[in-house]
Amino acid sequence: MENKIEIKRDLAHVDYESGRYQTMKEHSENVANYAAETCSLSELKILVSLIGVFHDVGKLGRENQEDFERILQYGDDTHKHGLDHSTAGGRLIRELMKEKSVSEFISTVIYFHHGMGDCINLDNGQSLQQQRDEKQIDYDWIKKEFFQIYDKEMLEEYCKKAIQTYKEMEGKINIFHKESEISKRKCGNRYFFMGMYLRMVLSLLIDGDWTDTACFFQDVPLSKRISLEETQKIWNECIEKFEQYMSKEIHNNPSNGNVLNTFRQEISDLCRQAADKEENLYRLTVPTGAGKTLSSLRFALYHAKKMKKQHIIYIAPFNSILIQNAEEIRKAIGKADVVLEHHCNVVCEEGEEDQYRKLTETWDSPIIVTTAVQILNTLFSAQKSCIRRMHTLCNSIIIFDEVQAIPVKCMELFNLAVNFLTQFCGTTVVLCSATQPTLAPIKENNICECIEMAGRPEKYANAFKRTDIKDATELYPGGMEIEDLSEFVKEKTEQYQSTLVILNTTACAMNTFQQLKAICPQEYELFHLSNNMCPQHKLDTLKSIKQILNEQSKKIICVSTQVVEAGVNFSFGCVVRSKAGLDNIIQAAGRCNRHKELGRMGTVFIVQMSEKAEKLSHLQEIRNAQAALQKVLEDYKNNSLKFRDTLDSEEAIKAYYLNYYSQLRTNETKFLIDKQTTTIIELLGENKVGQLQYIRRNGEKVKTKLPQAFLTAGQAFEVISNDYKVSVVVPYNDEARELLDKLSQDYLEIEEQKKILKKLQRYTVGISEKRKEKLGNAIYEICNGEILVLCDGYYDKEVGVVNEPNMELQML
Repeated sequence: MENKIEIKRDLAHVDYESGRYQTMKEHSENVANYAAETCSLSELKILVSLIGVFHDVGKLGRENQEDFERILQYGDDTHKHGLDHSTAGGRLIRELMKEKSVSEFISTVIYFHHGMGDCINLDNGQSLQQQRDEKQIDYDWIKKEFFQIYDKEMLEEYCKKAIQTYKEMEGKINIFHKESEISKRKCGNRYFFMGMYLRMVLSLLIDGDWTDTACFFQDVPLSKRISLEETQKIWNECIEKFEQYMSKEIHNNPSNGNVLNTFRQEISDLCRQAADKEENLYRLTVPTGAGKTLSSLRFALYHAKKMKKQHIIYIAPFNSILIQNAEEIRKAIGKADVVLEHHCNVVCEEGEEDQYRKLTETWDSPIIVTTAVQILNTLFSAQKSCIRRMHTLCNSIIIFDEVQAIPVKCMELFNLAVNFLTQFCGTTVVLCSATQPTLAPIKENNICECIEMAGRPEKYANAFKRTDIKDATELYPGGMEIEDLSEFVKEKTEQYQSTLVILNTTACAMNTFQQLKAICPQEYELFHLSNNMCPQHKLDTLKSIKQILNEQSKKIICVSTQVVEAGVNFSFGCVVRSKAGLDNIIQAAGRCNRHKELGRMGTVFIVQMSEKAEKLSHLQEIRNAQAALQKVLEDYKNNSLKFRDTLDSEEAIKAYYLNYYSQLRTNETKFLIDKQTTTIIELLGENKVGQLQYIRRNGEKVKTKLPQAFLTAGQAFEVISNDYKVSVVVPYNDEARELLDKLSQDYLEIEEQKKILKKLQRYTVGISEKRKEKLGNAIYEICNGEILVLCDGYYDKEVGVVNEPNMELQML
């Protein structure tokens, strides 16, 4: 049955079910106002407002309007997909605004609002502007219709204001670049920062567009983000709860080590004092176990209140750290509802899934706890859902915990992102680590000067000295085999009661665990931890380990990969660490004698595994780290006084990083893209490859401040390599099996399916394509092939996914 309604000719959205429609003027003004109100950077407000007005102008074309009328008359099935409605707005603004660089900036944002693109095509050299100019659209009609809605003279006046604000933005970039050149530190180029500004404006446009569109279809008033006044009230409440928590649960808790609590309090107080300063880039360099998470949170709460910041964003490198620290943050501030935990293993309460999904796209929460992968995707990925939340990073405080874990390939991108956020976005950044990478200048793209929040790093070195790090790499010429290591670990466990073994590969950890099971007495408690295990399995195992360590009644060995290396709060009497980077060794040492509970020094042994045992030929980053550490070990052996007789001294850490960076390949810190024989740094900057292609095509140099290949860079950007991207659901426990049974039912509603899939993330393991092939028929498909499931018998309760079936498990 047709909807009999009077149809207007300036439609932006229509809803067949209710017969409602939204006009172009209403939608564009809603987007313009929302984006401007959300924007916390004064130099962008008029620009985003103007872009909001022009972004959907193409919908006024006859083909688009006929499509809307058809939907209203006959339903959504008649919708004609793929109609262009972004080109007209960009072309119209370029005609209206004579200042080329400003109109190019605005038109590019409009062109990208339904999908990121390259400003110069890397294959044929065609510029984005050329490509859009050649598009066949109903331009004259659209222009005529648009100026029946909007007053041309009023828009021309607005364009003049936009030119002024653009020049203000450009001026800030030029001043920063000039100061950077004068200081000879070289902290980034103009192209990169202009590109980041463009991405920020695009973020505001996408958020405004999606928000208004969603509100129209839900038939609710246009929503508003949390106001600054509301946020200030939240900071006050959180501070009060935080100080109560610190007093009751931390300072007066003997299990935290009374000897060290005095120093933790001193560090916390220094962070509190720093909160009142107007600085925007800090390093918090304190030993493992010194309370970085809570001290940096204390700084953030007071700084947010003092400087009227909108968000506190806590970043951890791994989910294992994040889950633990998110829980500690919630307890510390006493307001769980103001904390958004964003990572793949979050399971929502019944009925909260849609709200959680919306929050992860907008980050409209006072405190966000997320991973390095999520924030780097927000800054560099081509996905619109990632771009949408980028503006949330403005006027915020971002704490990067364990900053040394940022991948080397991302180093210069990370430096420039921090510079952009701190120098242009009103954001304060805190870089936390026990093993801060050196700030010695590299050739270009350095991070800006940082202030040490808690003073000189060596100040607390002696107080938190809880372990002796011993070089045992020469015990076995050619390196230890699995049997050698197992005997060594057994011997140390007899001596120290509890031993943590950390190895560089999952296979080596698995083989060592199996060998220890074969040679250790039955009364030993043996555990394994690796990414072969699903998240719930890892959490359950950590809980069991902590319980046995606290009871101190049994000998215990845990064999792990580096999943336990940072942020996991347990303490062994002895740690055995396969040779890796010095940062890895020191992080591993943080799991030994953590609260000085032994009454003596704990011991950390660095061991060398044989090539046969560990097989590192394909893991270049670990081999680079080993080579850099080897130089430190040799220097230490020849002259230990140079490192103050300890391998975890500031001098040793500095020497390690200098060794490490000196051996890197050219461009290794710029995120190399093999396919394009270029780097993401280059693609997001001057884009010489694209500019050369433009010259070949056009016979002249391109005259633009926006040559970047945003789409190519965004698609190539990947924090973690693609080796373990095949997700397989495992039958870890009864709940996992029950969820799989429900998922296999016929005629399951989509919403119910989504809820089950979310819960199953706790029971999912990432494996390589090669391993998937090896497992063969042990993996089967459900939900029309969209979900992969591991057969019973191929998931072991001790080690996780196994290649050969456990017949006992299959018979259960």
